[in-house]
Amino acid sequence: MSIYLERYAFTPLHIDSKPQLDTGLIVVIPVFNEKHLNDALNSLIASSLPPVTTEVIIIINQAENCSDEIELQNNITFKDTSRWINNNNKKEIHFFVKHLSLPKKHAGVGLARKAGMDEATRRFEAIDNEKGIILCYDADCFCAPNYLSEIYHSFTSKKLKGASIYFEHQIDNLSSLEKEGILQYELHLRHYVNGLRKAGYPYAFHTVGSSMAVRVDIYKKVGGMNRRKAGEDFHFLHKVIPFGNFEEITSTAVYPSSRSSNRVPFGTGKAMGDWINHSKSTFYSYHPAIFNDIAGLLKTVPLLYKLTNINEITTTLTPEIQAYLELENFTTIVVDIKRQSSNLNTFIHRWFSWFNGLKVLHLVHYLRDNKYESMPICTAVKTSIKEKEDTTLQLLEKYRNLDKNFTADQIDLKHLYSEHL
Repeated sequence: MSIYLERYAFTPLHIDSKPQLDTGLIVVIPVFNEKHLNDALNSLIASSLPPVTTEVIIIINQAENCSDEIELQNNITFKDTSRWINNNNKKEIHFFVKHLSLPKKHAGVGLARKAGMDEATRRFEAIDNEKGIILCYDADCFCAPNYLSEIYHSFTSKKLKGASIYFEHQIDNLSSLEKEGILQYELHLRHYVNGLRKAGYPYAFHTVGSSMAVRVDIYKKVGGMNRRKAGEDFHFLHKVIPFGNFEEITSTAVYPSSRSSNRVPFGTGKAMGDWINHSKSTFYSYHPAIFNDIAGLLKTVPLLYKLTNINEITTTLTPEIQAYLELENFTTIVVDIKRQSSNLNTFIHRWFSWFNGLKVLHLVHYLRDNKYESMPICTAVKTSIKEKEDTTLQLLEKYRNLDKNFTADQIDLKHLYSEHL
């Protein structure tokens, strides 16, 4: 057993049956107070299968102190899912369901994902497969018909260490208010990531929990999934991405739910709940100029290593960027990174270890709060990509096409700083 499993893994789920020796893909699905899990499973089992055994681990979970209503629904879901599994298990794909009561202090989607991903790790270790793929899916998702086979093919053919899978939120059977809300919210997500890509940020990838995958050896190296009640996907993937060989798989798709929810303090469900409850018509997002300011900072990275006078470089940046860097004790940080770096390539990688995804988000919020007020998302997008389309869906399709055609080498460090390396 690895050090990770001994020291950091969640209590075993105790799946009794041993994994097949050729198991290469394990899907993890956290389930909480869910009435329609069978729909997600039916979509999954209809997907074309890879040339290895696939497993699906379903974790029906609740807090120790959950309400009687939630416990009742979870019991119903467990029984329904057990029946579904008995009718649908195949030689090539095996389903397992477990019902967990989680410590009330940490109960939530992060710990539920962790429980399943740790169990997937145990099962891969049992067959000495360090390249096995752990795939995250959600109980209210659908997927494209080539979902499982294409993810496996992408990982094996490109030797990926991790991936974000292309997604589009479900919009069928929504009211006009709900549809407009989810379109604007998804547009906001894509506006943020594409803004960072345009700025030259090398770790700008979507971080949606229902559409992410990681190789098991990398999963252990980053310390596994965290126990956060929300944002677990963002924090997890931003530990995986710097290992490299990370891509967005755009040859298949996941279709997350658009429903409102009060399960987490932020994210899709919370955004949709606020939209519907307050009858909103406009979602506000980041001013495009924020990403221009960040681009200015990113262009200075090689110079921070080559020149001795750091202030000479930072004074060329906007006053707000300078103020933020001062708050971060930036000069001391850069000096420490330079001391630990024997060459420019090492310095750049260490610098971006400091300027990670969370740090970037903090800077975006700092610029929003101190310089650029938020603006309607459709206005922000029209300003950013200079388009005149009127409808939210037309604008979103522009960004979806940008993401479908995106390749990771566009923001690879060697590409971004080719003239210096």
